[in-house]
Amino acid sequence: MTVPMTTGRLRTAFNLPWLLCLSGLVFLLSQTLLGLAFAPLGGPDTLLRMQLGFTSADAYVAQFQAWEEAGLLGVYQAHFMLDALHPFWYAIFGTCALAVVFSWRGAGAAWDRLLPLPMLSGLLDVLENSVQRVFLAEPLLITDGLARLSWLCSLGKWTLVLVYVLAVLYWLLPLRR
Repeated sequence: MTVPMTTGRLRTAFNLPWLLCLSGLVFLLSQTLLGLAFAPLGGPDTLLRMQLGFTSADAYVAQFQAWEEAGLLGVYQAHFMLDALHPFWYAIFGTCALAVVFSWRGAGAAWDRLLPLPMLSGLLDVLENSVQRVFLAEPLLITDGLARLSWLCSLGKWTLVLVYVLAVLYWLLPLRR
């Protein structure tokens, strides 16, 4: 007999301060390494521009050509090795942050509906990365449709991150009871 994973059980499962600290440290290390990997490519602003501004095949083709001409396309390809586990770490960290803060501050059960958001944002990140890996492996498959899919995944990911970060901050406010 299996027990369904309810949001209440999710809060209990992730209300682990030690896991929050551990996943937070790993997330911070992973994020730092990704930032350093992107430095030669124009830094985090280039990545955000790609994620939130590229909705056409032409934009990707132009960026990849520019990196190819500069001898940097391999740097972008290599970042996926670091980025393979990054969504996993930030999903655990985000879920723990929500569960620990909600439990500590006595947030009602209705707030538990936000607990799956970090996992969903991680899944969207994996899908986004998968599309971009296809672009690198088969440049002929860079289409406007797939470019928009990558953009939608990124937009969804960042929107969910914003929602759950704001929820944590809301419950961390000193006047919140």
